[in-house]
Amino acid sequence: MKMTKKILSILLALTFVLASVSVVGLTASAADDMTFTVSKVKKARPGDKVTINVTLTNSDPVCAVNPTVVYDADKLEFVSATNGDVFQKNAFHIGEAREGKVTILYYNPKFNDTSANGTVCTLQFKVLKGAEGYADVSLDFPENSVVNSKEEAVKFVNNKGSVSIISPVLYANEKKEENAIEDKYYQKVPLFASYRDQNVQLVAGIVGDTVKKVEWSVDSNRLLVDENGVVTPNRWWYCRANVTAKITTKTGEVYEKTVQVEFFKFEFTKRLPVF
Repeated sequence: MKMTKKILSILLALTFVLASVSVVGLTASAADDMTFTVSKVKKARPGDKVTINVTLTNSDPVCAVNPTVVYDADKLEFVSATNGDVFQKNAFHIGEAREGKVTILYYNPKFNDTSANGTVCTLQFKVLKGAEGYADVSLDFPENSVVNSKEEAVKFVNNKGSVSIISPVLYANEKKEENAIEDKYYQKVPLFASYRDQNVQLVAGIVGDTVKKVEWSVDSNRLLVDENGVVTPNRWWYCRANVTAKITTKTGEVYEKTVQVEFFKFEFTKRLPVF
C-alpha cells in the first residue's frame, strides 16, 4: 500500500526531534474524550530518580501518534524511556533527549488502527542538584500528529504532569502552584495611588511537605513585613527589597527562601520607574 502524505509527514517528524511544535490545550478531559495524561510525582528530592507515565484513555482508532515530551531541563535530566502496553513494540520509537525535548513516534506500517487504552510509555528522570519547586513535564503535538488509517486527524485532550521537588517556595496571595514566585515579584500600584496603601501577602510553603512555622525578615527598611507575610512599602518611592522566609517543617527541617519584591506604578500595561 502506498504511504499517504499525512503518514509520511509523521515519519519525517522523528528525524527532526527539535522541530517547532504547537501546543495542544492542556485541559481536563470530559468523561468520553480521548485523553493523553502525563502523571505527577508529588514528592522528590534533588538526586532522586523519578518515574512518569504517559497514559491514554478513551482511545479512538489511531495508526500514528507523534508527540514531543517537553520537560524542564534546568531541573530534570532525562534518563530513559520504555514502551508501555498501548502500542506494539516494533512500531514504537523514542528519539534522543535534547534541550528538554524527547520525541515519541508510534506508526503502524500495516495501516491498522488500534483503540487500546493504558500506558503509552514510561519515562525516567533524575532530579538535578539545586532544583527547586515544580518541574513541568508535558506533551506537545505538531499538526496532524494523531491520525487514523483513513488519514483523518483524531481529536483529543492533553493533560500535563509535574515533579514536585521538596524545597521552600513562596506564593503571592494564594497557595497555588501557578502563584509560586521564582526570584522576583512585582506588585502593580495604580498610577495615582499611594505606595503606602498597597500590600501583598506572601505565603510560605514546602513543596511535598508540611510547614510548622515561618519567620519573616526583610533586608531593607524600604519594605515592611509582618508575622503573617504581608509586605507593605515603607517609602513613597524606591519600594524594593529582598524578603526572606525561614521555614521549619513538622519534622524539624529548616529551609530558607528569598525573593525580591518591588512595588511599581503602572499605566495600562506600561511599567514606570520606581523613582
